[in-house]
Amino acid sequence: MQQLNLFQESTPVLPLTYYPDFLSQELANELYQHCLKLEWQQNQIRIAGKTMPVPRLECIYGDAGCDYLYSNSVFLKPLTWTDNLPKRDSITALTGYKFRIVIGNQYRSGQDSIGWHSDNEPSMGYEPAMPAAGYAYASLSLGGVRKFQIKPRDGKPTDFWLEHGSLLVMHPGCQSTHLHQVPKTKKVVSNRINLTFRPHTGGGG
Repeated sequence: MQQLNLFQESTPVLPLTYYPDFLSQELANELYQHCLKLEWQQNQIRIAGKTMPVPRLECIYGDAGCDYLYSNSVFLKPLTWTDNLPKRDSITALTGYKFRIVIGNQYRSGQDSIGWHSDNEPSMGYEPAMPAAGYAYASLSLGGVRKFQIKPRDGKPTDFWLEHGSLLVMHPGCQSTHLHQVPKTKKVVSNRINLTFRPHTGGGG
């Protein structure tokens, strides 16, 4: 399997590994069609004292008890894994990282987006006192190609165009040192679904 490891021998440029052909075209198409039928919802987020719709659709599946709260305002309670979603086993086999939930984001048009952020919520195992530790995240892209940007907290962004069936792995420590986003675009783009497989400290599984 082709991969792009964005590390230098000494200092990591970007703590990522990109697998452009993680899924075959056939498997990617099948999973995309399955994901269209997931229980998507339009959540509300509170920013600067104002409540507004999250600019994308979301869903969450995972182990029992692995609830997820982000931005101190959006609470997601995982549904039971569907038969087609546990790609986490093949991702774990490839990367060695274990995952307990998957969060889906559906970008319906160029106006759907997610701004600069890091996934450093306490439930994910983030430990501020140990920024070099933390956990890995695996991002599987399906459908239309969208720009993904990542940057050091005090640096310039690097752009990726995440392809249908590709997998982007953010290694431990990435959430402490880097920010990432999927920006809005005025270009005509087709529907994109992103599945982000994540660890979790809760639940009993």
